[in-house]
Amino acid sequence: MRSVTNPPTPPVDVVLPCLDEAGALPWVLERIPSGWRAIVVDNGSTDGSAVLAASLGATVVREPVRGFGAACHAGLL
Repeated sequence: MRSVTNPPTPPVDVVLPCLDEAGALPWVLERIPSGWRAIVVDNGSTDGSAVLAASLGATVVREPVRGFGAACHAGLL
C-alpha cells in the first residue's frame, strides 16, 4: 500500500487596505489564522491605524496614493 503525504501548505498573505480603521483592526487582526501574514496597507490614515496594526503584529505598507486599487496594488507588491 502506498503512503500518501499531504503537500506543504503554501504561505498565505492577507492584504488589508486601510484608511482610518483603528477601531476595526484589533477585531480583524485577531481573527487572521495562525501562520498567515496580515499586510495592512495604510492609505493615509490619521487615526494611528498603521502604528496600531504594527503593534498587533501586522506588516504595514504605506501607500500615499489614495484609493482602494492603489492600496491593493501596494499590498501585492
